Amino acid sequence: MRIVDFTSIALKDLRGQKLRSFLTIFALIISTVILVLMAAISVGGRQAIVDQFGADAALTAITVTPNQSSGSLNPYGDVQEVNQTASKLTDATVTQLASLPNVASVTPRARVWEFHHFSVEGSDKQFVAETEGIANNAQLTLKAGAMFTANDDKNTVILGLGYAKELGFGSNPNELIGKTVQITSQKGYRGDGAQIPAAGASKTVNEAFNQSETSLTAKIIGVTDAGQDQNGMYVSLGWAHALRTARYAETGGVKSVDQITADGYSSLRLNATSVANVKSVGEAITRLGYGQISTQAQIERLQQFTTLMWAILGAVALIAVIAAALGVVNTMLMAVSEQRYMIGVWRACGARRGFIMRTFLVEAGLLGFVGGILGSGLGIIASMFVNRYVGSLLQSQNLTVTNIAIVPWWLVAGTIAITTLFGTFAGLYPAYRAARQDPSRTLSSGQ
Repeated sequence: MRIVDFTSIALKDLRGQKLRSFLTIFALIISTVILVLMAAISVGGRQAIVDQFGADAALTAITVTPNQSSGSLNPYGDVQEVNQTASKLTDATVTQLASLPNVASVTPRARVWEFHHFSVEGSDKQFVAETEGIANNAQLTLKAGAMFTANDDKNTVILGLGYAKELGFGSNPNELIGKTVQITSQKGYRGDGAQIPAAGASKTVNEAFNQSETSLTAKIIGVTDAGQDQNGMYVSLGWAHALRTARYAETGGVKSVDQITADGYSSLRLNATSVANVKSVGEAITRLGYGQISTQAQIERLQQFTTLMWAILGAVALIAVIAAALGVVNTMLMAVSEQRYMIGVWRACGARRGFIMRTFLVEAGLLGFVGGILGSGLGIIASMFVNRYVGSLLQSQNLTVTNIAIVPWWLVAGTIAITTLFGTFAGLYPAYRAARQDPSRTLSSGQ
């Protein structure tokens, strides 16, 4: 007989016991939805991690820090010892690291602690000024506008995409280009643009200055793309030096202290020539005594975590599938018991044991197949709801909206294959019992 004939017989038997077949298929659907949803979240989560760090070019990025303690990524809370031998990051460090094999570029970054908060023209919102000074050749991916034309560009800023989204310009950041940013300094600010007290000023004047703030204005010339730089505000490296140069009026003139020169850069952004070279470059940086955090390493560690979560959730889904398969065993055993007389007639008419086994195996496999198809369909719908819910949460937190659950075609095909296989396997014992029945005893009993 052809598979079509076996399928026809199986469908007839399943229709004869609608409620029992429905309950068995329903259990398979539930387990399949869990399996599809867990796998979709694992696939989508791993992709979302990569998307959150930006384009492929960002995967070659390594952030270099002054010491190995500040540069190590340690999510498990292990005890760490501060590396006291590490030197500060200077222009000499930039040259040193740029000479390492497989290094494409090295650019300095300097945190600007002197800014307190800022607001953008046309908005009453105020934001904490997470500001960094960067070189005009920094590897900063822009969604709108342009980079600084020179390192000494003053009164110009590049905003992170996170700020643009919060201001309502996430979908059209070009509208921010040219707008004015009003920046408020920390109290007692003595950098570029501050009116410092004159030499010999009274104690009262100096105390009042130490409690005052300075207001600076700048023009937005660019907006970053999504990725690791989307939540900052950036100024040119030359202006960062001027902002971080504290000035003190003295009798003989003005004394200036450049904190960036004194303390070194807060970090360096290094790019390897390829993703394959990131590990070897990172090891070379560590040997020199500096700390390093690579985007690739962060992604790998986060993906290891998602893999662990998938293993746990996958085990739960597998248990659900096994439980549903046991339901198939029970259904098929009942079907064999109820059809003993029919099986006896088949055997008396010359049906072989292989025919009997194939008939019940097809019926068991059909239960798994139908449950897999319906469960996969509902799993896709559930994934859509998860994406919509998570998307709204991410949007409310000013984060990049991404699909956290992705259902590729191979997942659907694999799930249907698994449920069909489990269903068929669950039908082995009932089919064996049906094939081993003695037709003479069954027919003589009249049942």
